[in-house]
Amino acid sequence: MKKAIILLAVILLLVPTFTFAQSQVKATKIIDQINNGKAIQYKNAEIIGDLDFRSIDDVTPGKKNRERREETRRKNWSTNVYWYNVKSPVSFISCVFSGDVIGYFHDDKKNETHNVIFHGDVNFQGCEFKGKSAFKYAKFLEKANFKDTKYHKEALFKYTSFSTDISFSNAHFYGDANFKYTKFPQSVHFDSATFQGDANFKYTKFPQSVHFNSATFQDYVDFKYVKFPKGVSFENAEFDGDACFKYTKFYEPVNFDGVDFKNDVDFKYTKIDGKSFTRYLLKKKFKK
Repeated sequence: MKKAIILLAVILLLVPTFTFAQSQVKATKIIDQINNGKAIQYKNAEIIGDLDFRSIDDVTPGKKNRERREETRRKNWSTNVYWYNVKSPVSFISCVFSGDVIGYFHDDKKNETHNVIFHGDVNFQGCEFKGKSAFKYAKFLEKANFKDTKYHKEALFKYTSFSTDISFSNAHFYGDANFKYTKFPQSVHFDSATFQGDANFKYTKFPQSVHFNSATFQDYVDFKYVKFPKGVSFENAEFDGDACFKYTKFYEPVNFDGVDFKNDVDFKYTKIDGKSFTRYLLKKKFKK
């Protein structure tokens, strides 16, 4: 009996050490698991080093997409495109990425662009990105979840395309949040999200319902040229910096109840259901 108690005590002493050792995972190990076709599942782990998807073995040379051609034409140079295929489902819950997460990279010297395609479900719920989070041009072919995430540097989702509904609810963007030209084919939620840096949604495609309820924009936010064909809700959202809705096209249902505009807001050339947005504004009482 005494030996059993001693053995149990030793095991209990070793458990914290074992748990701590398992809580840190090298990013290179995750890449190896993807290359071996294993599903990625981590919870409450710290990912050490850069998670660089350019180390994926499954690479497909691709043609320049339309957006990239436009960029290259303006800059007068050509680009070779490489797509890195993540076939495994990826799940990180409440994990911390201490290094960069690299799903996009452009090599000026070689005129090469490197992008990632996620073929399975992707879950980053509750994760914290301490380094860069580059998902520019990334394609999410199945479900994706970025709820409760934190971004200490720029969150780069420019030209990113999603395939299903997506949530950035309660996300915290300490740096700039770049969603310019992003494609959201289904509903998207930014409820209770906090944007401390610039929030760029210029030309973003929102085919379905959009929710920014109780979101906080502490700096400049740009919705220029955006269309909300299935409606949008900004209920109780707070705009501390300037806001641009120039040329934005709204379609009912539109909810601005409880919105607080504390600085300049530009609704020039804005339309709602094809009609003047000015009349709509006259019917609403925004705080300012």
